[in-house]
Amino acid sequence: MLQKGYICLRIATWMIVIGSQAASAHPHAWIDVRTTLILSNASTVRAIREEWSFDRDYTNYVLHDSKGRVTSLPEFTRSAMQHLAPYGYFIELRGGGTRLSLGQVTGAESSISNGSLLMHFTVALARPVNLSTSSMTFSVYDPTYYIAFAHVKDHPVSFEGADAAACSARIQSATPSPQALSQAQAMDRNAPINASLGRMFAETVSVRC
Repeated sequence: MLQKGYICLRIATWMIVIGSQAASAHPHAWIDVRTTLILSNASTVRAIREEWSFDRDYTNYVLHDSKGRVTSLPEFTRSAMQHLAPYGYFIELRGGGTRLSLGQVTGAESSISNGSLLMHFTVALARPVNLSTSSMTFSVYDPTYYIAFAHVKDHPVSFEGADAAACSARIQSATPSPQALSQAQAMDRNAPINASLGRMFAETVSVRC
């Protein structure tokens, strides 16, 4: 079960209101993703850098408080990082089939581009992964599927560091069951939290060097 902190995040930060339109199904907001895997030496991943682009309606909502006052970008970024930390920044990273722990975040910042909020941050791996001896996959998703995350088509995953050109990534789209699709379509924005729904709709990125 997700804890109270996540509920606060969902209410205070991760919601969208579009005029008076009814929201009758999950998801309710969309974030486009670019990921950069940072190598410390040949074939060893030490960190993962995320770039999230919020849809415009969602951008407008999260940058205003309940009284319509504008939230500063630094204030928003600090709050987002604090609330995402207990949930692994919505990143599920696996090496050799085992879920990997993440470390500290650096370089968190936000900006506005063409009316959309862009948020960047880098998360260190608690233990670097040598891709020459271990497989690695990752997914970026909201466990509740309140927000849909998907990598962009143009340069979705890149590598930075030693021998980056020797590395590649393959994105596998989700294949949710008919039951999962029905469940998502039936849930409105006030539905109880289901912390397993998002995984069913998450992309899986396989990495190798």
